[in-house]
Amino acid sequence: MSNQKACFGLIGLGYWGQNLLRNFCELGVLGMACDANPSVIKEKSQKYPQPKYTTSVDDVLSSPDIRAVVIAAPAVAHYSLVKRAIIAGKDVFVEKPLALSMSEGKELVELAEKNNKVLLVGHLLEYHPAVTKLKELVDNGELGKINYIYSNRLNLGRFRTEENILWSFAPHDISIILLLLGEMPQEISAHGGYY
Repeated sequence: MSNQKACFGLIGLGYWGQNLLRNFCELGVLGMACDANPSVIKEKSQKYPQPKYTTSVDDVLSSPDIRAVVIAAPAVAHYSLVKRAIIAGKDVFVEKPLALSMSEGKELVELAEKNNKVLLVGHLLEYHPAVTKLKELVDNGELGKINYIYSNRLNLGRFRTEENILWSFAPHDISIILLLLGEMPQEISAHGGYY
């Protein structure tokens, strides 16, 4: 690869992957982009010609030029893709959720530790200006002692059949709450409905 900065591979160019593609191309760090749909590749490669494009995850994982992999595939594929990437010797950034079960998530964390690989889960809302300001207010004690936090998800977002709201949106709320407090909760209560 001629550009030494271009060391990332991106798997998934759909709903959220297209945003990552744009940003990584603007930064000049994307070496290869992958999507199973050839028409998506054709469309994206016309707009962003810099990286190599492929429909094969194996191309990304076997490339010695790719040192880290960004995964923006459907959540149901996260576990297997992350596992394959770590075994292939790549650091991994994966969009949330890491996996669709606690046991799979724990296995991936242990695998990354065992192989001395970075495993990072994307939590975009932690960097939102409103959350940053709220964290500042909490840290400065301007809100007093926080004893109770609750969140509501009132927008269903995109309809998904491979995962439920717990895996789609709750990770945002949980990560923000943990960030704000800097400690683990003593008690959790959750209620959901099926409509």
